Amino acid sequence: MKRLNIAAKIWLSIGIFVLGFVFSTIVGQIEGLKTEATLRETSEGLFPAAQRSQEAEAAFQRMVKGFGDAVVTQDGGGLERATQDGRNVIEMMRSVSAIAGLPAERTGEAARLAGAAEKLLADARALYGSVLANPANMNAQMQEQMRALAARTEELKASLAKAKEQFSTDLRGRLSGVQSSSARQRWLALLVFAISLVLAAAVVSLTIRRSITGPVLRVIDGFRNAADGAAGASTRMSECSQAVQHDAQEQAACIEETSASLAEISSTAEQNASRAGEADSLMQAARHTVTGAAEAMKDLTTSMALISKSSNQVAGVLKSIDEIAFHTNILALNAAVEAARAGEAGAGFSVVADEVRALAQRAADAARNSAEIIERTIADVSKGVGLVSQAHESFQKVSETISSGSEMVTQIAASSQEQARGVSHISQAISRIEQVTQNNAANAHRTAEVAAAMDEQVSTTRRHLEQLVAVVGLERR
Repeated sequence: MKRLNIAAKIWLSIGIFVLGFVFSTIVGQIEGLKTEATLRETSEGLFPAAQRSQEAEAAFQRMVKGFGDAVVTQDGGGLERATQDGRNVIEMMRSVSAIAGLPAERTGEAARLAGAAEKLLADARALYGSVLANPANMNAQMQEQMRALAARTEELKASLAKAKEQFSTDLRGRLSGVQSSSARQRWLALLVFAISLVLAAAVVSLTIRRSITGPVLRVIDGFRNAADGAAGASTRMSECSQAVQHDAQEQAACIEETSASLAEISSTAEQNASRAGEADSLMQAARHTVTGAAEAMKDLTTSMALISKSSNQVAGVLKSIDEIAFHTNILALNAAVEAARAGEAGAGFSVVADEVRALAQRAADAARNSAEIIERTIADVSKGVGLVSQAHESFQKVSETISSGSEMVTQIAASSQEQARGVSHISQAISRIEQVTQNNAANAHRTAEVAAAMDEQVSTTRRHLEQLVAVVGLERR
């Protein structure tokens, strides 16, 4: 750790933070894959099993009612419809037993119920068929058989209801487990991220305290001592500066030429400043354009929220239509039963028909509401498209503004070349100054002792400077 420079230590701290973030992401991905597998297994196994068990129970109830109504109304067609409902019960329970991924206990129970339903259907068809064929044969023995069949029917009905409840309980438990897993996944990712953040902050704090603050303070102390020594040497050198005063007059002429070159450089610098101001104005314009784009995107977000709200309303209306259709189906079934009974009791069919018409009217009203909501949704979508177009135009203006800024930077570069030529003139003037300084060689001997003392101080300063370079991790070029 001590051999690393500051940049490496800081990157190490950032690396720890990134590593923690990557780890939390991987953990979240793994947990997400597990949740996805569980949901897939549920949708392919428990969900269809629960749905079919409910359908089987409903079909069984229709079968029982159909057999009873057929006997009461002496309707052979009702007997066939009840038989078909019984076959549907058998088929659904067998399909449940064939679903892969279900526990063996559940598939075995479904297969057992399918067999029991098949046997009950055969016995019921034979018994009720005999009653329909000859109602006068309703003796005590046949009544006993019908009571036994009714007991078996109630037992099988309870078993189907229990199977339906078991599948529903398993489905709710599986979905609850998925919800708990999702919550655990979020907390685990947050915990890993928080730990990595705390660890990275601790490493950065320790790095700054040990690797930056301490060494820099030591270097500052060294520079302070070196500056004190240099101040003493400069005091001694000031005594020799009077001897150099005579040559200063000759250097004045050279300095005048240098001033002329500096004037040219100053003019060029003013041009650069002016162009830099223009570039700044362009950047300000770009900033305003980006602000407008952000406002457009904000409006787009609001429009999308309205679309979502309208979609929820459509879902509610469609749900109402679905419930109405369900009740209509039930009333239609009751109407069919009332019609089958006929006779003077057929007056009840009129009441049922009125209810059917009322529910149909509700379905029409819900459909109209759905149309209005869908129209509003389309309008919201159109508005969202317009806002996206505005955002695109705003960002296009940003691109054009940045291009203009690039051109200004090119002009600034050209001005910098002019400054380079001015610096060349300064170099020529400095060469002439060097010729004048040769006249001061006689005085250089008098300052040699002072220079030796300053050389020692400069050496000390250089060592501290090298330490500072090592601390910040730079290389000499």
